[in-house]
Amino acid sequence: MEPWRSFYVPFFETADDAEQFIAACEPKALPDIAAKIIMHQAQRLVSISDDLPQIRPHQEPLRLLFLLMCAENVSKLQQGFTGEGQSRAHVRRFFSQFLCQADRDSISNGFTDNNHHLLPALGFDRAVDLLYDLRCDVVHEGNYSDFAFHDSTMPMVNTNPNVITEIRLGDVRSIVVRGCIAAAETRL
Repeated sequence: MEPWRSFYVPFFETADDAEQFIAACEPKALPDIAAKIIMHQAQRLVSISDDLPQIRPHQEPLRLLFLLMCAENVSKLQQGFTGEGQSRAHVRRFFSQFLCQADRDSISNGFTDNNHHLLPALGFDRAVDLLYDLRCDVVHEGNYSDFAFHDSTMPMVNTNPNVITEIRLGDVRSIVVRGCIAAAETRL
Protein backbone atom coordinates (compact mmCIF):
# COMPACT_ATOMS: atom_id res chain seq x y z
CA MET A 1 0.00 0.00 0.00
CA GLU A 2 3.00 2.28 0.25
CA PRO A 3 3.64 4.96 -1.02
CA TRP A 4 -0.10 5.54 -1.43
CA ARG A 5 -0.88 5.15 2.27
CA SER A 6 1.57 7.77 3.55
CA PHE A 7 0.46 10.18 0.84
CA TYR A 8 -3.31 9.85 1.31
CA VAL A 9 -3.67 9.35 5.10
CA PRO A 10 -3.56 13.11 5.88
CA PHE A 11 -6.65 13.62 3.69
CA PHE A 12 -8.91 11.20 5.54
CA GLU A 13 -10.33 11.20 9.06
CA THR A 14 -8.56 7.95 9.89
CA ALA A 15 -5.80 5.79 8.45
CA ASP A 16 -8.41 3.06 7.97
CA ASP A 17 -10.49 5.40 5.80
CA ALA A 18 -7.45 6.12 3.63
CA GLU A 19 -6.66 2.43 3.36
CA GLN A 20 -10.24 1.69 2.33
CA PHE A 21 -10.02 4.34 -0.40
CA ILE A 22 -6.73 2.88 -1.67
CA ALA A 23 -8.04 -0.67 -1.54
CA ALA A 24 -11.18 0.35 -3.43
CA CYS A 25 -9.08 1.97 -6.19
CA GLU A 26 -6.37 -0.70 -6.46
CA PRO A 27 -8.19 -3.80 -7.69
CA LYS A 28 -9.91 -2.01 -10.54
CA ALA A 29 -9.27 -3.86 -13.76
CA LEU A 30 -10.10 -3.37 -17.39
CA PRO A 31 -12.26 -1.97 -18.80
CA ASP A 32 -12.43 0.75 -16.09
CA ILE A 33 -9.19 1.33 -14.25
CA ALA A 34 -9.64 5.11 -14.09
CA ALA A 35 -9.89 5.30 -10.27
CA LYS A 36 -6.62 3.41 -9.87
CA ILE A 37 -4.82 5.54 -12.45
CA ILE A 38 -6.19 8.75 -10.91
CA MET A 39 -5.03 7.68 -7.46
CA HIS A 40 -1.55 6.80 -8.75
CA GLN A 41 -1.13 9.87 -10.97
CA ALA A 42 -2.21 12.26 -8.22
CA GLN A 43 0.38 10.84 -5.84
CA ARG A 44 3.11 10.94 -8.50
CA LEU A 45 2.52 14.45 -9.80
CA VAL A 46 1.91 16.05 -6.40
CA SER A 47 5.01 14.31 -5.03
CA ILE A 48 7.09 15.81 -7.84
CA SER A 49 5.75 19.23 -6.82
CA ASP A 50 6.70 18.44 -3.22
CA ASP A 51 10.24 17.44 -4.22
CA LEU A 52 11.03 20.51 -6.33
CA PRO A 53 12.21 22.76 -3.46
CA GLN A 54 15.21 20.46 -3.10
CA ILE A 55 16.49 21.48 -6.55
CA ARG A 56 14.71 24.82 -7.11
CA PRO A 57 13.95 26.47 -3.76
CA HIS A 58 11.47 29.35 -3.70
CA GLN A 59 10.17 28.64 -7.22
CA GLU A 60 6.49 28.26 -6.40
CA PRO A 61 5.17 28.64 -9.96
CA LEU A 62 7.24 25.60 -10.94
CA ARG A 63 5.59 23.61 -8.15
CA LEU A 64 2.19 24.95 -9.21
CA LEU A 65 2.84 23.66 -12.72
CA PHE A 66 2.85 20.07 -11.46
CA LEU A 67 -0.27 20.64 -9.36
CA LEU A 68 -2.14 21.95 -12.40
CA MET A 69 -0.75 19.15 -14.58
CA CYS A 70 -2.26 16.82 -12.01
CA ALA A 71 -5.62 18.61 -12.09
CA GLU A 72 -5.72 18.52 -15.89
CA ASN A 73 -4.66 14.88 -16.06
CA VAL A 74 -7.20 13.79 -13.46
CA SER A 75 -10.01 15.68 -15.18
CA LYS A 76 -9.18 13.97 -18.47
CA LEU A 77 -8.89 10.53 -16.86
CA GLN A 78 -12.12 10.94 -14.93
CA GLN A 79 -13.99 11.98 -18.07
CA GLY A 80 -12.36 9.36 -20.27
CA PHE A 81 -10.98 12.07 -22.56
CA THR A 82 -8.52 10.63 -25.09
CA GLY A 83 -8.01 13.62 -27.36
CA GLU A 84 -5.34 16.28 -27.27
CA GLY A 85 -5.41 19.82 -25.99
CA GLN A 86 -8.21 21.51 -24.06
CA SER A 87 -5.90 21.95 -21.09
CA ARG A 88 -7.53 25.11 -19.74
CA ALA A 89 -10.99 23.59 -20.10
CA HIS A 90 -9.94 20.53 -18.13
CA VAL A 91 -8.28 22.55 -15.38
CA ARG A 92 -11.47 24.60 -15.09
CA ARG A 93 -13.53 21.39 -15.07
CA PHE A 94 -11.38 19.88 -12.32
CA PHE A 95 -11.74 22.88 -10.04
CA SER A 96 -15.43 23.38 -10.69
CA GLN A 97 -16.54 19.72 -10.49
CA PHE A 98 -14.35 18.05 -7.89
CA LEU A 99 -13.89 20.63 -5.14
CA CYS A 100 -16.05 20.88 -2.04
CA GLN A 101 -17.57 24.27 -1.28
CA ALA A 102 -14.97 25.13 1.37
CA ASP A 103 -12.15 24.54 -1.13
CA ARG A 104 -13.98 26.51 -3.81
CA ASP A 105 -14.27 29.37 -1.30
CA SER A 106 -10.55 29.17 -0.51
CA ILE A 107 -9.69 29.47 -4.21
CA SER A 108 -12.28 32.25 -4.67
CA ASN A 109 -10.85 34.29 -1.82
CA GLY A 110 -7.21 33.43 -2.47
CA PHE A 111 -6.36 36.38 -4.70
CA THR A 112 -7.18 40.08 -4.74
CA ASP A 113 -6.64 42.39 -7.69
CA ASN A 114 -3.88 44.74 -6.50
CA ASN A 115 -5.12 47.47 -8.81
CA HIS A 116 -8.44 47.44 -6.98
CA HIS A 117 -7.47 46.21 -3.53
CA LEU A 118 -10.65 47.63 -2.02
CA LEU A 119 -12.67 45.30 -4.20
CA PRO A 120 -13.43 41.77 -3.06
CA ALA A 121 -11.29 38.83 -4.04
CA LEU A 122 -11.03 37.76 -7.68
CA GLY A 123 -13.67 35.10 -7.29
CA PHE A 124 -13.61 31.48 -8.34
CA ASP A 125 -13.45 31.61 -12.15
CA ARG A 126 -10.89 34.41 -12.29
CA ALA A 127 -8.76 32.74 -9.62
CA VAL A 128 -8.73 29.41 -11.49
CA ASP A 129 -7.80 31.24 -14.68
CA LEU A 130 -5.03 33.06 -12.79
CA LEU A 131 -3.59 29.74 -11.64
CA TYR A 132 -3.77 28.42 -15.19
CA ASP A 133 -2.12 31.57 -16.54
CA LEU A 134 0.73 31.10 -14.06
CA ARG A 135 1.10 27.54 -15.33
CA CYS A 136 1.25 28.84 -18.91
CA ASP A 137 3.89 31.39 -17.92
CA VAL A 138 6.08 28.54 -16.69
CA VAL A 139 5.41 26.26 -19.68
CA HIS A 140 5.55 28.79 -22.50
CA GLU A 141 7.82 31.53 -21.15
CA GLY A 142 10.04 29.61 -18.72
CA ASN A 143 9.09 32.10 -16.01
CA TYR A 144 8.96 30.27 -12.70
CA SER A 145 10.29 32.86 -10.27
CA ASP A 146 8.12 35.96 -10.52
CA PHE A 147 5.19 34.89 -8.34
CA ALA A 148 4.83 34.08 -4.65
CA PHE A 149 2.03 32.64 -2.58
CA HIS A 150 1.15 33.63 0.98
CA ASP A 151 4.12 32.63 3.14
CA SER A 152 2.11 31.60 6.24
CA THR A 153 2.97 34.94 7.82
CA MET A 154 1.58 37.50 5.42
CA PRO A 155 -0.06 37.86 2.02
CA MET A 156 2.29 38.38 -0.90
CA VAL A 157 2.07 41.29 -3.30
CA ASN A 158 2.87 40.24 -6.86
CA THR A 159 3.33 42.50 -9.85
CA ASN A 160 2.96 40.07 -12.74
CA PRO A 161 0.07 39.45 -12.43
CA ASN A 162 -0.70 42.36 -10.17
CA VAL A 163 -2.45 40.48 -7.37
CA ILE A 164 -2.21 40.05 -3.64
CA THR A 165 -2.00 36.36 -2.82
CA GLU A 166 -3.99 35.40 0.25
CA ILE A 167 -3.59 31.62 -0.17
CA ARG A 168 -0.57 29.44 0.53
CA LEU A 169 0.75 27.04 -2.10
CA GLY A 170 0.35 24.26 0.46
CA ASP A 171 -3.36 25.06 0.59
CA VAL A 172 -3.60 24.80 -3.20
CA ARG A 173 -1.78 21.46 -2.96
CA SER A 174 -4.27 20.13 -0.42
CA ILE A 175 -7.20 21.38 -2.50
CA VAL A 176 -5.85 19.58 -5.57
CA VAL A 177 -5.35 16.32 -3.66
CA ARG A 178 -8.86 16.46 -2.21
CA GLY A 179 -10.20 17.13 -5.72
CA CYS A 180 -8.28 14.10 -7.01
CA ILE A 181 -9.79 11.92 -4.30
CA ALA A 182 -13.27 13.16 -5.23
CA ALA A 183 -12.60 12.49 -8.92
CA ALA A 184 -11.36 8.96 -8.20
CA GLU A 185 -14.40 8.26 -6.06
CA THR A 186 -16.68 9.11 -8.99
CA ARG A 187 -15.10 6.21 -10.90
CA LEU A 188 -15.39 3.58 -8.15
